[in-house]
Amino acid sequence: MKRVPHFFLAVAVALALAIPAFAQQQTDHRTAAPPLVQLLQSKGILTAEEADNISQASSAEEANARLAQLLVAKGLISQQDYNNTVTTPAVAATNDGSTGAHMMNAVNHLVTLESARAPATADTFQYGAPGEAGVIPAITPPRLLPIDPARDPKGLIPDLKLGSGALVNLYGFIKATEIYDSSNSGGGTFGNNDFPLPLLLGDTGPSSGSQFHTKIRSTRAGLNFFWPKANSDIIFTGKVEVDFEGDFTTVNNRNASSVRNPQPSLRVAWVRMDAHLFDLPVFAEFGQDWTLVSSSTFSDLVETTQAGAFFGNPYERLPQIKGGVQFHIGELKIQPEVAVMMGAFGDANLAATPPGISVPASNTAEQNQARFGARIGSDSGLPNVEGRIVFQYPFFHRPGVAPAQLIFSGGHAVGEEIVPHGNLTVAGTPTASEIAGLTGCSVPDPVTGLCTIAQFFPTGFQFSIPQNIWTAEFQVPTPWLTFWGKYYHGGDTRFFFGDLNTTFNNLLGQKSIGSNIALSGDTIQFINVNGSAQFVPLRPVRDQGGFVELGIPLSRIFGANPEGHNAGWNYYIYAGTDEAVARDVRQSGANGLLRSDYVATSLRYKINKWASIVNEVTWYDTRTADAAVKLYRGVDSHVAHDWRNEFGTVITF
Repeated sequence: MKRVPHFFLAVAVALALAIPAFAQQQTDHRTAAPPLVQLLQSKGILTAEEADNISQASSAEEANARLAQLLVAKGLISQQDYNNTVTTPAVAATNDGSTGAHMMNAVNHLVTLESARAPATADTFQYGAPGEAGVIPAITPPRLLPIDPARDPKGLIPDLKLGSGALVNLYGFIKATEIYDSSNSGGGTFGNNDFPLPLLLGDTGPSSGSQFHTKIRSTRAGLNFFWPKANSDIIFTGKVEVDFEGDFTTVNNRNASSVRNPQPSLRVAWVRMDAHLFDLPVFAEFGQDWTLVSSSTFSDLVETTQAGAFFGNPYERLPQIKGGVQFHIGELKIQPEVAVMMGAFGDANLAATPPGISVPASNTAEQNQARFGARIGSDSGLPNVEGRIVFQYPFFHRPGVAPAQLIFSGGHAVGEEIVPHGNLTVAGTPTASEIAGLTGCSVPDPVTGLCTIAQFFPTGFQFSIPQNIWTAEFQVPTPWLTFWGKYYHGGDTRFFFGDLNTTFNNLLGQKSIGSNIALSGDTIQFINVNGSAQFVPLRPVRDQGGFVELGIPLSRIFGANPEGHNAGWNYYIYAGTDEAVARDVRQSGANGLLRSDYVATSLRYKINKWASIVNEVTWYDTRTADAAVKLYRGVDSHVAHDWRNEFGTVITF
């Protein structure tokens, strides 16, 4: 059942809320809805906003035309019925010269489910930008965190109604693609992926390591929950979403076929409450959702596993509690939001231990990942605090064109590294590197007169690692082209998929006299300072980057018939980059990779409202901070690149 796009309804609500006095004046002069419209609204066929829009028509002919357009869009009458019922003069011409006598009953561009967070409203989930009767829609940038308030689900026709009264709608997509890569990231850990990662992470052997994959595990499914209002002005909505990109099974009946058995994993799960405070829309949300930092603007790529991660498109999902309020100045919407989240760091040492490989008793980080994930964020005793502010304005009042957005976001978290005394070398059994020149302890070894590292830290030690990230993002839909992108800057951005580096040891130009392992699994280095052992705190590797993307609605530009076979053509160009600070990645503990670039271009054809054929060609490269420091094809190399092609189908539901 086709519904009016949620952002059009949100604009109507915004206009009503912007100036209460004006809204009240409009209400006083509004004509009552015709009886037929009231009946359709009571049956749930029309929403209150749709009924209100029809009632504001300047004439009975225009009201009939608006109603007929909605019935076509919802699939209740055919285009032929519309043409036979509504005369051409009664159809008002749109701003771009087209008329309401045409309807593209399909969404015209592919948006990854990463980028198409279904709004917490009564709308049916849509895989892309919704259109308007008679117009092929322009391209709408992916918006994981739309600012349109949730609406009363009254009148919603659910896929399932629970005994509690909650309404449930199912959404998702099945994606099957064939992938060819001319090279790979290299090594035993990163050398066989069906998604892009920065290169030069290991040697590829005597060749560049070309690969071919067939991929179905990007398939995703989710449930939107709606709770009818009951003696309350609060609207409750919720979401649970999963994909199939988790671990591969290793149980006995799947060992030989584990390559085809990826496990499902949770993406988001939250409940949201929308209300009004002094006529201002406010909301509070609880659960796992997209982070306010860096996730507002998203790439629109056929490759949906990474979606530009580590190549200029940082994003994340985290357990959180957040809230926001929306202000209006005319058509301008301003929404500040703040969230308290779990502190999270993408610790590179938390890699699962392969079967049959033993782990030292002093380093249980590998087992800890299976138990509770990375720990340095929670060990700090502090939350991750994030915020963003969104400015939204409709520059183009054209059918099928979403409003523009400008977003600023920032976040701060603290990680805590802990090294217990027991992890240090036991006093009395020093190694040569540890005792060299150490004489400043209170009880030196009676034979050598030297000290061990452990003697300088009788209770162990700990230190903090700051994580600070900020972004500036923009989204500019137009009737012809759509531009969007983001810039980010921060330190230790690995968890947010900004840079593969995490931290480094700043040895201050001195030689390490030994190392030990923290509870997190990170290696801590020591230096000799005037005869005393001093640990070297880990410092965050700093990086910056971003992406820009251009979406071209070919069918709209060339005036295709919205109901014809050529109505679903779109073209996309993406360019992203991530660049670390060279002097940071040269240090001990960093990986030496300086920069990764990513350019992708894709052509997509929407067969109908459910099915798309897609093809994406990608070129990406990685280069080091210094020449000839990484093995690639068996020789020292400074740079490597990969040509990637992904072709397949996407079926939405």
